[in-house]
Amino acid sequence: MNEIANFKDSLLFEIQKEFWNERGRGARYRMTLVGVPFVKEQMGDKIKDVKNIKEWLVGKKFAEDIQIEEDEISFGLKVKGCCMKPIKEYFDKENLEPLGCPLANIFMHSFELNNGLSPELLPIEKDGEACKLTMAKIATSDVVKR
Repeated sequence: MNEIANFKDSLLFEIQKEFWNERGRGARYRMTLVGVPFVKEQMGDKIKDVKNIKEWLVGKKFAEDIQIEEDEISFGLKVKGCCMKPIKEYFDKENLEPLGCPLANIFMHSFELNNGLSPELLPIEKDGEACKLTMAKIATSDVVKR
């Protein structure tokens, strides 16, 4: 990776870290649309379909592979070879949790467009060389009781 790319990754990390220092955990809820306008401009209405998003992100080399899972109360992504990995590594070095993930935001936006409900990104986990992203769906009390 070249110095300019390293510099940009470092800046993105530092901006998020300062936002965290200023707002704490509440900063996460201000980051949910980061990345969405860019991809929405590129994809148009195709952003409503998660399969289209996956194909677009992999095709444009934002990630090497994305696996999608869904159940009644959550949906998840396993992202390999993500373009955001260097920024996550800055967080790992500082023993901090990233505030959010632009790729997860794009999928959450699609979910909201289709269901009218905003999912919540749970803490980002590492699964080998991949990031494991889990988004909690908003559920009714009937689902919670089960």
